[in-house]
Amino acid sequence: MATEPLRIPEQIALRADVVSTLVDEGAVLLDLQTKYFYSVNRSGASILLLLEGGASRSQVLDTCARWGMPANDCEAVDGFLSVLASEDLVEETGFSASDDTLTLEGPWASPTIEKQREPLQRIMASAFDPSLPLAE
Repeated sequence: MATEPLRIPEQIALRADVVSTLVDEGAVLLDLQTKYFYSVNRSGASILLLLEGGASRSQVLDTCARWGMPANDCEAVDGFLSVLASEDLVEETGFSASDDTLTLEGPWASPTIEKQREPLQRIMASAFDPSLPLAE
């Protein structure tokens, strides 16, 4: 039985409980429900900024083209959006508030996303762990 390709909603936005923080190389996402971290490159971080206010797939592709995305890189952007949807990091929204003034810092590169192997609660040690040194 063949699996259907994941449908990317027409109007999408980051879920309210997904926190995005910009870093030098791109951005880090934290899903507050699952406690998983994701890292994205600069192109991915710029796309996430578009999705914070809501955007359509076509708005994302048009904006990426203005940033210097080659025409044959549309599949990479669709793949990035598909991963966001499959990881439940975005939700369908009835509006689009895409900001046309956003720019990409640096040259275009295909957007990438990487999920960390362990959720946050498995990485963090308890503040009451006696093996941790005390702050003085």
